[in-house]
Amino acid sequence: MKLNLKPKLEHKDLKLIAFIVIAIGVLVRVINFGKMPLGFNQDEAFAAYEAFSLINYGVDSAGNPFPTYFVSWGSGMNVLESYLSIPFMLIFGYSEAVFRLPSLICAIITLPVFWLTLKRLFNNQVAIIGLFLLSISPWHIMLSRWALESNLAPSFLLFGLYFLIKSIDKNACLLLSALFFGLSLYAYSVVWLYLPVMLLVFGIYYIVKLKGKIKIKYLISAIIILFVFALPHFLFLLINSNIIPEIKTSFFTIPKLVYMRGTEISLSNIFKADSWKNLFNILILQNDSLKTNCTAEFGLFYHISLPFLLLGFVAACIKLKNDIKAKVFSGAYFILGGFIVYFIISLCLFNLNINKSNGMHLFTLSIIAFGIYKAVNFIKAKRIAVVTISLAFLICFGFFVNHYFGSGGKQISEHYSMGLGDAVELVKEKGCGQIAVDRSVYHSQILFYDKTNQKVFENTVEYEVYPHPYLSATSFGRYTFIYEYNDLENFDAYIFPVSHLYFFSEEDFEITVFEKYAVAIAK
Repeated sequence: MKLNLKPKLEHKDLKLIAFIVIAIGVLVRVINFGKMPLGFNQDEAFAAYEAFSLINYGVDSAGNPFPTYFVSWGSGMNVLESYLSIPFMLIFGYSEAVFRLPSLICAIITLPVFWLTLKRLFNNQVAIIGLFLLSISPWHIMLSRWALESNLAPSFLLFGLYFLIKSIDKNACLLLSALFFGLSLYAYSVVWLYLPVMLLVFGIYYIVKLKGKIKIKYLISAIIILFVFALPHFLFLLINSNIIPEIKTSFFTIPKLVYMRGTEISLSNIFKADSWKNLFNILILQNDSLKTNCTAEFGLFYHISLPFLLLGFVAACIKLKNDIKAKVFSGAYFILGGFIVYFIISLCLFNLNINKSNGMHLFTLSIIAFGIYKAVNFIKAKRIAVVTISLAFLICFGFFVNHYFGSGGKQISEHYSMGLGDAVELVKEKGCGQIAVDRSVYHSQILFYDKTNQKVFENTVEYEVYPHPYLSATSFGRYTFIYEYNDLENFDAYIFPVSHLYFFSEEDFEITVFEKYAVAIAK
């Protein structure tokens, strides 16, 4: 039974509603973009420096020409975000906002693609509900406004799924599906495990149900495209398992990492209580305690979405069963399949958080949308139900926006080292020689803000512990990272948190405060 809507609302008016919802989604993602959050996360900074280094020196921070995976911290970083940012940096220069543009653009494109995907998998009503939920989702709004490299994965997985579904009617779209699925491998290493399983689940249904409707040339071509994208990662695993040597050419590198974190993905984690607890926190409590991912007050999709998630999952299972009986195409298969595969793989991940399980969230949101659709159809007064549920989510959205762009935003920005960029810029302008940096600052942030010459970094860097999965520099170039402030005559300038201001007297130092950080320059 469908919503009691007039025929015209099924087409023209629903498109208008979709346009308005997308416009709201875009607006809340671009307002104060680059200023909220203020500052730069350490992973953003390293990915941005890798892009800067590739542009100016043709190598990454480790001296590798255009690697398929960055060495960065020692145990590696995904490359797609950095490569996508290069054209924008070449045009607009080097800043936090410019580096974040690919994340913003991908998040905005995700809105209409999500709508179109749900429209094909279910119907217009589920699609509009899903689009509405995604547009106002705290998780997706926050994700779009900073550039954690792994957060590109949900968008590229969605693009791949959209073209996979579209290829049912137009086989040539299978090539675009393979392209985006292939690119997703460079967005997040967890996808290396997830994608083959997901494609196996989708592929079985796709081939069995659509036998005779797929042209072999497109299927083979898509497999070849995926193979080409996956091959460097296969070689990467062989290299870092000490089976073959590092591959380094003038044009690209498949690197040997300082440290391989292979133990962070294990089937044994499924049997650990912490894995289930972390997944419970993400799905039910919608919180992983990381301020960069969500707020405890509002969760990923607002806490009022929980009953609809439970209802939607049950309803989707029933729909799948009925579709199989009726031998018709089932969108529920793709949503449940993607969700269940990522659910299981998430349990295999050590120290699971919202970022690590990010490929699951659009499937979760789809199930919530289907749950709302079914709930409305259980109620006789459907229009009242639609208005009531819509208002409930909009009220939550209003409170979230007020929090995020108000007092809550300041608290969130503290996790992005706000003011540090201005502090580094000041010591550069003043031409300070030897600079001491408080140990709470990550060396990746200094690298980016200082625009350090790659050769200077590579030739002078000293690490606290080497090898290590998370390398921490004690010094490079003119910067030294310090724990103590016992002798203040060893350096020309100091960069430190404002909480350490009491170490410095205005008689001996010229002190300037920038948000969370301060600079003390010896007189």
